[in-house]
Amino acid sequence: MPPPHGREATLLPPDQNQGQRPGAGADPGGTAFMCPYCEAVLSNPGAAQCESCLRPLPGKGTPTLRVQFPTGELKVSVGQHLVLGRDAGQSPVASTFTQYDNVSRRHSTVWLDPSGTAWVRDEGSTNGTFVNGERLPRGVEAPLRDGDQLRLAADVTGTVQLN
Repeated sequence: MPPPHGREATLLPPDQNQGQRPGAGADPGGTAFMCPYCEAVLSNPGAAQCESCLRPLPGKGTPTLRVQFPTGELKVSVGQHLVLGRDAGQSPVASTFTQYDNVSRRHSTVWLDPSGTAWVRDEGSTNGTFVNGERLPRGVEAPLRDGDQLRLAADVTGTVQLN
């Protein structure tokens, strides 16, 4: 693999470079990998997504949003919108939530936009949609990051994975 170039390979000052191997990510003494979009230093150069601007990093392939719920894993591709809820007429994954009567028939929607950023929107659910414990107002779109906890109502929690 050729060495990174341009803004993706900003070198740290030489006084921090003593005794370290090149290419050590954002650790002192190595190469600090930066997001090509927002120029934030990446704490994990192998990540599929920038932690700051949430855009997918180049060379990682087509991103996929996965949400692992106790009753199953949901997968969303770029451009796909997936309604989460108990009504099979509105949600193709209704069987994942039918045992939870506190999940609305049309609870929330998750999607992956063309830039690879994952999103969730509460669809006016009775018992709320939460990202990392914070309730989303009805109709508000919130970005999802790798590792986030997405909770529907009081007791249906899924873990977000972006890869």
